[in-house]
Amino acid sequence: NVVINEDLIDRDYVEKYAVGYPELKQRAQEYPPERVSGITGIPVADIMKLAREYAQTQPSAIRFGVGIERQAGGGQCVRAISCLPALVGAWRRPGGGLVFMPNFAFPVKYEVLMRPDFIQPGTRHINQYHLGAALSGELSLAPELKALFVYNSNPVVVAPDQDRIVAGLSRDDLFTVVSEQFMTDTADFADIVLPATTQLEQFDLMFSWGHLYLTLNMPAIAPLGEAISNTELFRRLAARMGFDDRCFKRTDEETVLELVDWAAPALSGVDLDVLKRDGYARLKIGTPDTYAPHAEGNFPTASGKTEFVSSMAARGNFVLPLFRQGSTRFEPGSAVDLLPSYIAPRESAQTNPALAARYPLNIISPKSHAFLNSCYANMPRQRRIAGEPGVTLHPDDAAKRGIVEARIVRVFNDRGSFKALAHVSDAVRPGVVVAPLGYWRKFSRSNSTVNAANPTVLADLGNAPTFSDNLVEIEAVG
Repeated sequence: NVVINEDLIDRDYVEKYAVGYPELKQRAQEYPPERVSGITGIPVADIMKLAREYAQTQPSAIRFGVGIERQAGGGQCVRAISCLPALVGAWRRPGGGLVFMPNFAFPVKYEVLMRPDFIQPGTRHINQYHLGAALSGELSLAPELKALFVYNSNPVVVAPDQDRIVAGLSRDDLFTVVSEQFMTDTADFADIVLPATTQLEQFDLMFSWGHLYLTLNMPAIAPLGEAISNTELFRRLAARMGFDDRCFKRTDEETVLELVDWAAPALSGVDLDVLKRDGYARLKIGTPDTYAPHAEGNFPTASGKTEFVSSMAARGNFVLPLFRQGSTRFEPGSAVDLLPSYIAPRESAQTNPALAARYPLNIISPKSHAFLNSCYANMPRQRRIAGEPGVTLHPDDAAKRGIVEARIVRVFNDRGSFKALAHVSDAVRPGVVVAPLGYWRKFSRSNSTVNAANPTVLADLGNAPTFSDNLVEIEAVG
């Protein structure tokens, strides 16, 4: 709103490399700084200062993190933010634009690994965030889930609805297999635990979340004991089940050779032997001083431009799952409906005052700095760095509840509860509390963690969890 109304846009860039500006301008008028301040609690002056400095300081870059999408309108939030670099022409200069996973730059033949043709008609799929409902029978699945195979995950810790997941895993009639390196909270419920290799023992090829290097992980030691990698596990399962397609017989090295487009310009002079020798190689796509991939558009959209209005609706085949409305199909000519829009939180005083009266605090659960999701949360050094599971709340909220620093508190809502040490700090806003995710259940005071209280409803786009769209109450218990 501020960038448009104060004419801080890069008109040349918008005219050449964007579509839908008139519609976006009209939509922005619905959100003056005063209204946004009321929604967010951020002072009007701060909103205006940020807008002006962002538009007038180039190159400017917005770093997307993991978490901004964790609310009812998470997808639309990301869409709205993605409009900003084109509005101010940030894409013109090296270093400007958006920063996130650069997997688009890696020349990979995804069809080598992705085989949707293998999925038989009628095959059902269940999002991990609905695992508790699936195991407890709430999803009314027919037939009922009788077997569960877990690899590369620790759902008891990383998925919401923790109490129902635990109850479901405790069923006598559920056969659970877990491929793991440690006895995680999930592995504790397994009928069979299969030993998995670590990165020290396996061959792997990796791209990055934040840079342009292709990295080869060579095993430093042979697998210990009976440990095997995911790929070897799948090869053995495929053979036992009678699948004889060639893809189930490839070695890891053969898979890498087929997966990567080694003839692509981005890998000029790089092959598997180079990676084996050096360990890594930077993609040949320009230097930090020259790389500006969208200086003249070249976006992976139907128009090749930044689409303030999505062209998907014009094709009449785009299904957008709208909050509380199921799936809505947009017909040709309704593209204006695919403008970025604000979707209010599911759980807030604004949308659910009765719920907010019972549970007035909004809890967010970012990842712990000491763990990687739930990985390493069993390691003594990492647990020492992270400290005991805690929850941080504002001094005003603490005073209302008679809570002081290091007091044991119970955080709860209708979904579940957990106990933690209270930390009182004005680093969080009044009405907001923070409890990091990743702690293991078995090392907690209450045999539960923050995911006992987190919701299972997904966001508007992308099947994102809504961990930050969550109301709770806190009480002192010790």
